[in-house]
Order: sequence, then structure tokens, then C-alpha cells
Amino acid sequence: MKKIVRLMLFLMAFQMEVRVRAAGDLIEQPSACLKSQESCAIQVTGSAFHFEKGNNQLHVTTGSALVRLAPDQWRLVKGAVWVEGGKNLQLESLYATTKATMGEYWVISQDSRILIRNMNASLKVTLRDGKTLEIPEGFEVWVAGMNSHGKTEYGMIEPVNMKEHLPMWNSLYRGSKEDFVKEVRLYRDNWGDLAQKSSQLYQALTERKIASIEAQEKAEETRRQRKAAELQRMKDLYRQRVFER
Repeated sequence: MKKIVRLMLFLMAFQMEVRVRAAGDLIEQPSACLKSQESCAIQVTGSAFHFEKGNNQLHVTTGSALVRLAPDQWRLVKGAVWVEGGKNLQLESLYATTKATMGEYWVISQDSRILIRNMNASLKVTLRDGKTLEIPEGFEVWVAGMNSHGKTEYGMIEPVNMKEHLPMWNSLYRGSKEDFVKEVRLYRDNWGDLAQKSSQLYQALTERKIASIEAQEKAEETRRQRKAAELQRMKDLYRQRVFER
């Protein structure tokens, strides 16, 4: 409940004319709150925002808005966040919560859904309905709202769309052009053949789904047999009472 109240206060602050600028590139509410341990709402007004404190290292695109609920707990309201360093940092969004023990990943707000890209993290993604997704390195998945059955909607796990990703990554990268090219190549080398891995992933998911269906069918057959046996037992008992007096 406190998180919801903080988020509502944050949104109200940006809808009103309360504006506190820090270095002309960032709005903080309350003023200079990032220097303290208190809750903090920020909006990026410059080209990018880079935050480093302790184990946390975040990079945020222009126009993004976030709430720091605790030192290791953030919430993305809009925009995109690159978590480059954040051991056990929890990043919440509208439809999912991400947490990694190591590595880099991205969380990107896209209209009515959230896109999660795992670059090389040991990543845990928890959906609003409690389901946990495993996103391998070099893969991404979109997550949306809950359907009529109370289940969170999400897409197929697919290889990172590098053509779409590179411009955003480059806009936040603080090294040289040469270093950026080296990192891109390093990722591709480490990921290997994503098409092959994708095929293997789909095969594993298909086999798991088939096994689940077979298990359900077996359970249903067991229930049917149990019900038939119980019905036969009742018939036999009835005959005994009526005809074997």
C-alpha cells in the first residue's frame, strides 16, 4: 500500500507545476533525494541519466520516469532502464518484477507492454500472477496485462532484436565508439548461434507442454476410472441390499 501511495504522489508531482531541476538534466522529487536514502521520484529531461551507488549501476533513457522505493528497489514508470550493475537489485514495472544476482539486462516500457532483454544476466522475472520466467542470455520477452482468467499475458521468448536494440544501447553507452563495437562483437560471440538455441528452446518448451498435456490426460483417466469403480461399487452394494436379503 505504501508503494502505491508513493507512486501516486510521484505522478501527481509531475502533473503539477512542482519542478526541481538537477544539473538541468534531471527532475527529482523531493529535491536532491538521490543523495539520501529516502524514497525518490525522478524524470530524465536530458539525453540520458546514469546512476552509480554501491553495487547499483543504472542507465536511463531520456524522458524516462522512475521511483526509487528503497536503495535496492526501483520501479519503472515509463521509458527504459539498462541495469549494468545491480546485484539483487529489484526493478519493478507494471506487469513484472526483475531481479538478477549478476549480469546486465534491460527493461523497456512499450505502450501497453513491457519488454525485458537479458544480455548476460542470471535473471529472474516474476509476473504479476506469480509465474516465473526463465530468459536465457541473448533473449527477450514482452509482458503485458492479465487476461480474463487472471493470467499474465506474455510473448514467445525470442533472440534480442539487435537492429532495434543497438541505437538505444549506443545512446546510453559512455565509452568510445571502438569500445562499443568491441562489446557488441563480444556479446554476439558469447551468445553463439541464437537461432539454434531458439530452436532448442522451442523444442524443450514443446516437449514440456506435451508432457504436461499427457500428465493431465493421465490424471483425467485416473479420475474417470476411479469414478467408474465407485459407481460400480455403489451398484453392487445396492444389489446386495435389494436381492440378497
